[in-house]
Amino acid sequence: MTTDKFSPIPASLLLKIILHEYSSKESIFGLPKALFYESPKNSPLQSSLFGQTLSTPLGVAAGPHSQMAQNIVAAWLMGARYIELKTIQTLDELDIAKPCIDMQDEGYNCEWSQELTIQESFNDYLNAWVIIHVLNHKLGWNPNHGTIFNMSVGYNLKGILQQNVQWFFEKMNNCSFELEILKNELKGIYPEIEKIFIPSCISDNITLSTMHGCPANEIESIAYYLLHEKKLHTLVKLNPTLLGPERLRSILNQQLGFKTIVPDEAFEHDLKYADALNIIRSLRNTADKQGLLFGLKLSNTLESLNHKNVFDNNISNMYMSGRALHPLTVNLSALLQKEFNGELLLSFSGGADAFNVASLLACGFKTITVCTDLLKPGGYMRLHQYFDELNKSLEETNSKKLNKLILNRSGITDLKQAALKNLEQYAHNVLESNIFRNTSLLPPDIKTKRELNFFDCISAPCRDTCATNQDIPDYLFYASREDFAEAFKVILRTNPFPSITGMVCDHLCQNKCTRVHYDQSLLIREVKRFVSEQPDQSLKPSPFNGINVAIIGSGPSGLSAAFYLALAGCKVEVFEAKSKAGGMVQYAIPGFRLTDEAIEKDFQRINEIGVNIHYNTTVDRDSFHNLLNNYDYLFVGAGAQKSVTLKIAGIESKGVIDPLKFLFNAKARKETGIGNHIVIIGGGNSAMDAARTAFRLVGESGTVKIVYRRTISEMPADHGEIKAVLEEGMEIIELGSPVEIISSQGKVTHMRCNRMKMSEKDSSGRAKPEIIEGAIFDIECDTIIPAIGQVNDIDFMNNEILQPGDGSYQTKISNVFVGGDALRGASTAINAIGDGRKAAAEILEKAGIDVDSHKQVSIKRHAKKELMLARSQRIFAPDLLELNVLNRKNFKLVSETLGRDAVVEESKRCLNCDELCNICSTVCPNFANFSYNIQPLCIRIQRAVSIGDKSFKIENEGIFNLQQEYQILNIANFCNECGNCDTFCPTNSAPYKIKPKLYLTKDSFNTAQQGYYLEQDKNETILIAKNAASSGSLKLTPEALKFENDDVVAYLGKENFEITAIEFKSSNIQSFSTREAANMMVIMKGAMELMGENVSG
Repeated sequence: MTTDKFSPIPASLLLKIILHEYSSKESIFGLPKALFYESPKNSPLQSSLFGQTLSTPLGVAAGPHSQMAQNIVAAWLMGARYIELKTIQTLDELDIAKPCIDMQDEGYNCEWSQELTIQESFNDYLNAWVIIHVLNHKLGWNPNHGTIFNMSVGYNLKGILQQNVQWFFEKMNNCSFELEILKNELKGIYPEIEKIFIPSCISDNITLSTMHGCPANEIESIAYYLLHEKKLHTLVKLNPTLLGPERLRSILNQQLGFKTIVPDEAFEHDLKYADALNIIRSLRNTADKQGLLFGLKLSNTLESLNHKNVFDNNISNMYMSGRALHPLTVNLSALLQKEFNGELLLSFSGGADAFNVASLLACGFKTITVCTDLLKPGGYMRLHQYFDELNKSLEETNSKKLNKLILNRSGITDLKQAALKNLEQYAHNVLESNIFRNTSLLPPDIKTKRELNFFDCISAPCRDTCATNQDIPDYLFYASREDFAEAFKVILRTNPFPSITGMVCDHLCQNKCTRVHYDQSLLIREVKRFVSEQPDQSLKPSPFNGINVAIIGSGPSGLSAAFYLALAGCKVEVFEAKSKAGGMVQYAIPGFRLTDEAIEKDFQRINEIGVNIHYNTTVDRDSFHNLLNNYDYLFVGAGAQKSVTLKIAGIESKGVIDPLKFLFNAKARKETGIGNHIVIIGGGNSAMDAARTAFRLVGESGTVKIVYRRTISEMPADHGEIKAVLEEGMEIIELGSPVEIISSQGKVTHMRCNRMKMSEKDSSGRAKPEIIEGAIFDIECDTIIPAIGQVNDIDFMNNEILQPGDGSYQTKISNVFVGGDALRGASTAINAIGDGRKAAAEILEKAGIDVDSHKQVSIKRHAKKELMLARSQRIFAPDLLELNVLNRKNFKLVSETLGRDAVVEESKRCLNCDELCNICSTVCPNFANFSYNIQPLCIRIQRAVSIGDKSFKIENEGIFNLQQEYQILNIANFCNECGNCDTFCPTNSAPYKIKPKLYLTKDSFNTAQQGYYLEQDKNETILIAKNAASSGSLKLTPEALKFENDDVVAYLGKENFEITAIEFKSSNIQSFSTREAANMMVIMKGAMELMGENVSG
């Protein structure tokens, strides 16, 4: 089989896997039993639909969560009782472009129908139907579990009339023959199946899904056929384009701010509103005559242009879902329901989640199905919170039934009119809510540059992204337990300046917090700030180790290096040209962001551990050489305190002000020389500081504008600072490049700019701005501050000599190290701090000073069940306490520190990604990424070398070190390479590409090019491996491990993995390494955990 095609497994194998996991772990497909949904007796959520009991109105939409048996079973376990089966069509052997799913924020896909053949689809739907009945019995739940399977079919009448689709209809209506065969197949696994009543009619209802662009008469003809000829309760799925181009684009692009481009042809070829009304009236009449139900499924996905870089460039259109679709679908529903005075039967799908499900049900929707939300981290487990939130709403409104919820929310007594009133009000509310607005400068993204490994892939992305690799999960753990002293200690291990960074760190860690894909990033910086305001820690440096170090510059980088070197016992002398330490932190960062008290507290810590700072001491070439001669090591941490000059005509005009001088003077409360109408040029942090400072100085009648040659989303500044600029009312003029400063009598009057456009990406991955010829515009102003960057001003050392080698902080001069702005140019405080700490570690390593032995081992450890349950919950961060934007024409600190209780609760939101990741296992709707437990191990890898005459010698080839107890297998049968795990994996790759690929059936393995397959019988277990070049096996018997491939047969000790005997099959083969056998041993254990004892397909 090709690796992007499904290969369904027999129901017997699937049930064995399910029952094995449940009996051994009390979970199924990794879903903890604690999250299973058992419908209580007399449930307030119970209703009737299509003449059947429906235990809950929640379900999964026709899509990835309903395409295979295990998906449907999992959804059912989590409480989905309305299962919209994946759409089938007569053309059932499609070549789907991959990847085909992008759920980074609002969802997009480029596939829509079942990837299995119709025969396979029916088999898996039947398998799911039967296994649901088996599990309902096994779990001891109510025999009437109230589950409805809803067929979905497309896409034209000609196709529906084809033999294979007709066969599908017949079998879904009566599968008694196939059902008996399957029950006989399963009774050896679950004998009590003979006592379970399983209806032979899987479904008598259907949703019609038509192609975008399907003509009105075709839609009506198909639905009429389904009602009149097939006697099926029928829903018709309609498109959001019924809103019309003006209304839809107004909501999507203007009110909500999404960049999704809906082409004109989407409206031109889709069903028109007037035609839709006629079809609905006609089909309602047909259904009434047939004694059937007719309704609408709202809504389909939204056709849009492929404006991202996820799908193949040949894919012109993609289809939008999720939170951007929600307001569109709700408003379309309100429009249609009003037309029919609340009489329509409506099923909802379009960005439903735990926090809007109660509002949707109060609007009278009969069922609500979900897709996009369950494709995000947490996956099916998210459904549990739907019921929690729904039950809260029932309790808050004193509603015993869903109908009561509708009435109580509306305040009127007519049920249909109450639902309509709620729907119209909710349609208004969603357009006003920030929840559905695209307010982020960039979409959420936790991918990092970290490599994804075959094994051992767990690492917290926040820590990977932090420039100084803060042990963030550790200090959040202690803060959650109110042990702030220990949290303080953890922070100081890698960051000596928590007070400063607690206020002004650009906190890239927060951008990579896994919670961005759940709710909101953890407020990591705010927790650090609170902790930093607790009593300081007493630090005791190690005894003097004989090492003398000189540090040039007392900015964050220099003082960070000084801190860690002094703690390790070095004698440290710092040489600072100014009268105070801190560099840009001290002199440039405005007081509304950073207090003098915070700076003083952090720098006092440096003094207390014995670092000696020589102020007003400039280092020149002579003194630099003296330092070289008198100290063992030097660290150059001089800052970039010289502004880059903007080279355009008129730059010498009066009113053009150096950005650093402006910030320095403003902070020192000196005259700045600015006028009333300011233009800031640039998109970095200094530009934002200059703008926000100018805003506070220009008075009520003044203006501040920022000009940037790219778009706002590409600004390198801290996103929080960009948002603050916009909140405070400043204008950011995007895609503008200054070309000339216009002056009158030598004084600035205007800045002339050229309009830019974005073109292809450059080597850094950013789109390049290009000039639009002739697109000139002027900005009236009296002051221009060109904050376009800073450069080093180091004259004691050649810049080429200053640059270190790869992976080092040592310059081309031995024992001279560099970091911070001196290394990388103008950068952030946390980058400088990280450089200083890491350079100090490199100095200590070179000096032979052992610091690793002093590292503390974290006591933090959570059970896997606890970690998985945490991954099922969405919990939003508290609001930050900030000055009202109307009260910011001053230099008061804008943000307050969070309170103690808020800090504790916020710290509890940490998902402990350093202990368990499992994102890929939860975002895969097919459970293709299997998380298994294994005891960490460390074994010696041996190489057997032939020395002739069947003799061999053993050489040691290194260590096989498996450090983590949770690993991932990719189950090839369940993987269609949709790409969803790639989106959310916090590495630079995707699990389906890198992880070991396990096949569950012999047939699927035989047709694969590479992968693994587990065979078991009573006495032995064999893992078979193959790739394009070779094949091999690892056999586990009660006595030994036997590895065999095309070249050798080797026997290995079960405990120590040492070679006990070996036979080379050819004289051409001279050696054998146990490394591949070690890999296979780990994979075998994972496969055995999945399959159980003696389970082979």
